[in-house]
Amino acid sequence: MQQVTRKKLAAGVNLTCVTTPKFKRAVLRAVLLLPLGGPDAALRACLPHVLRRGTKRLPDLRAIGTALDELYGARIEAVVRKEGEHLAVGFLSDCIDESCVPGADGLTAGVIDLLAELLCDPYTQDSVFCPDYTAGERENLIDRIAAQKNDPRAWAPLRLMKLMCADEAYGQPVYGTKEQAEKITEKKLYAAYRRALSEAQLELFYCGPLAPEAVEAMFAQTPLAQARTDAGTLPQTQVLAQPEGAAREIIEEEAVTQGKLSLGFRTGGASLTGGDAAAYWMFQTLYGGSTSSKLFLNVREKQSLCYYASAQFIAPKGIMMVNSGIENDKFTVARDEILRQLDACREGDISDAEIDGARRTLTTNWGAMLDDPLTLERYWLGQAAAGTMVSAEERIAQVQAVDRARIVAAAQATALDTVYFMKGAAQ
Repeated sequence: MQQVTRKKLAAGVNLTCVTTPKFKRAVLRAVLLLPLGGPDAALRACLPHVLRRGTKRLPDLRAIGTALDELYGARIEAVVRKEGEHLAVGFLSDCIDESCVPGADGLTAGVIDLLAELLCDPYTQDSVFCPDYTAGERENLIDRIAAQKNDPRAWAPLRLMKLMCADEAYGQPVYGTKEQAEKITEKKLYAAYRRALSEAQLELFYCGPLAPEAVEAMFAQTPLAQARTDAGTLPQTQVLAQPEGAAREIIEEEAVTQGKLSLGFRTGGASLTGGDAAAYWMFQTLYGGSTSSKLFLNVREKQSLCYYASAQFIAPKGIMMVNSGIENDKFTVARDEILRQLDACREGDISDAEIDGARRTLTTNWGAMLDDPLTLERYWLGQAAAGTMVSAEERIAQVQAVDRARIVAAAQATALDTVYFMKGAAQ
């Protein structure tokens, strides 16, 4: 049985502990939560990668690698994530549970110390970041931004969100823009680092067998537990219950061989922070969230209108998105059939088998989360960013109680906002 505790260690500093003897590895995280977008967007996306290059005590990757080897092969990776309308930047680590290795006492504390060192005591030259490290990670970030378009299946949903949420923070790119990235210098990056360190909410996490009090004591010995008096209250993600105006249809030509059709919907307010989220998960799953869903069986299998078709409930933002790959000449008929299946849900054309299948899918997925400490880390960061504390076990109990009427109500609350078609223009 997992025990989840959350404690405020100091002003602007929170620690979430998932205590369980189930795993032989411990997972730790230290990230800064900041508003998404803005003039510092690319700087913040670059920041953890530069910090990961060296500290005052360990000035390069070789020294850091040696330190990790001494911590029984612990792993620390840079984190840049979108959580609702927030940006999480920092570090994620996993290491062997010290109780599993003779003589490994203090291993967890050692990893926590290294996380603190990476975030709070960076390697600098002339009171700014190392120019070589900054230049290298600037180019990596530019490449990362450009590479997003190389995967049309992933790029189409990103493009949809940018268009659909153009006037909302959620529409801002997580890595910033190429133009912002090209202007990164060691001086600008260090100034952005100082601002982020001052303004951000710090989210700490531990998953493993150690008692929360023991983990808290380890963090308390590091700069990570120091009060962040300038950290303001993190703004809540804006959730629009309905589209602002009529649904839009946007078609863009790209050099791809297969068209990508993405539809964005508002959920009537269902989200992590409001509405009937459990019913919406059930609706989204039977509509397009599994291989037994309406979209998969009807649009893909029976009518062969697309190569893939699935629906995703973006719960932090209160959006549902349908993504599919189609031939260019099937745009109209595929779009109409996707919407027709939505109408079927609105009209209550839902079988008991579909409801049972959706319930099993969600129960299985959330149950599997309990068996993966890295997935638990991601889940609880999302909860922290949303200001909620609902466990996977509670989610399972919630969907078990959802009936047909609530599923139909969720479908009826769904409103089309934007249709985006990436039309293949490749020769």
